[in-house]
Amino acid sequence: MEKIKRTLDLYPQILSLGIVMLALCGSVLVYSATDRTVHLDINGSESSLHTHARTVMAALRDAGVTLEDEDQVHPSESERLIPGMTIRVQNAREVTIQTGGEIEKVLTTETSPENILLEAGVRVFPGDRIDVTMWLEDSSGFQISKYPLSVQLIQGVDLEIIDSGTSILIRSAAVTVGEVLWDAGIILYEGDHVEPYPGATVSAGDRIEIARSRPIVVETDDEVVHTRAAGKTVGETLAHAGIVLTGMDYAVPEVEATIPSDGRIRVVRVQEKILSEMEPIPFSTVYQPADYLELDALEVISTGSYGVVNKRIRLRIEDGVEVERSVDEAVAVIEPKPRVVGYGTKIVIRTLDTGSGTIEYWRAIPVYATSYSPCRIGTSYCGTFTASGRTVVRGVIGVIRSWYNQMKGWPVFVPVYGPGSIEDIGAGFADKDWIDLGFTDDNYEAWHDWTTLYFLTPVPPLDSIPWILP
Repeated sequence: MEKIKRTLDLYPQILSLGIVMLALCGSVLVYSATDRTVHLDINGSESSLHTHARTVMAALRDAGVTLEDEDQVHPSESERLIPGMTIRVQNAREVTIQTGGEIEKVLTTETSPENILLEAGVRVFPGDRIDVTMWLEDSSGFQISKYPLSVQLIQGVDLEIIDSGTSILIRSAAVTVGEVLWDAGIILYEGDHVEPYPGATVSAGDRIEIARSRPIVVETDDEVVHTRAAGKTVGETLAHAGIVLTGMDYAVPEVEATIPSDGRIRVVRVQEKILSEMEPIPFSTVYQPADYLELDALEVISTGSYGVVNKRIRLRIEDGVEVERSVDEAVAVIEPKPRVVGYGTKIVIRTLDTGSGTIEYWRAIPVYATSYSPCRIGTSYCGTFTASGRTVVRGVIGVIRSWYNQMKGWPVFVPVYGPGSIEDIGAGFADKDWIDLGFTDDNYEAWHDWTTLYFLTPVPPLDSIPWILP
């Protein structure tokens, strides 16, 4: 030590230099000792910082980060810096808030729309809707949502949903009926009917009614449709199913009826067609007396001609099958002309030799003759008297009523049978001039043959003679 002291005394400048060197070494040691590496997260962007700062604030100044009052720093700015720590900085951003038509701009570090609104003093209720416009950042070719640029609060309104009779009260900010039902978790199925329709806009206090569909089978003329539809009546159900009744179409059951339990409905397609048809009009026959013709002779004076009628015919066609045809109108285009027949009025008296003598007659007509007696009149009892009051015996002759009314009591003669007079009424034959010859039960003869009926003189008054026999 003594040696060192003598050396320092001899060389004082060496002492000063040593002190300086020691100070420099100390400073270097101190500087090295305060060198720290920290991690920075600035708005999500990460980096590392070598700094000798002792606090978070100083480190941020070293990194060139400027802070505003609304910015968030973690840990706090006065926090002592620890090597390896992470300093997170979230700079406040301007966000536009729109509520109820009012627009406000705020500075915030929040990224959640709900928190942004809460920070701005705006309350959000169930049923409200928040629309957000985000800042998009392109990262490696993908756009990534970073933070909100604007937040719009659409306040919900109170609505009532009636689903198959069940009332549901909700609050919704949806614009249309369909969006309201979607937000409420109500699922619509094929054929369900919604009133108002799903695209209609809604307002506070509106009522949305849902009629649930059921399976139905609709039979038409050319197909069977299996579908679902809602409706209380057949008509409503068909309308909801998009099946339209037009014109005279009808449904079974009828449109006012309730849906049958089996869900089956028949639709009948009805058409009407109008036809125009020309048809002949038959001509009539007109008789007129002809004094140049003998009695019971006929002669065609004019042949007559058919007319023509134009008919307007309405056809009703159901499922392609004609079910009804009616005439709406009939107009005679050509009128028919009657046929004119002359009937003889010339009476000629003639004679005839018979086995019982000669007779004089003024008319002779072929007739079909049958016979009857009191107990052979076709009934279960015996009838003794004729229509004129005489007893049924030989010589009593029955004829059809129209002849009897005009010829009652007239004297006649029938070959083989003999003379007689018209005294009774019989049924007759529709296709024959007929007479019935009377007998007693004891002398009855069966007649079923053609013969001739002679009308004997004297000739009755002309106005009582049936010129044309019915």
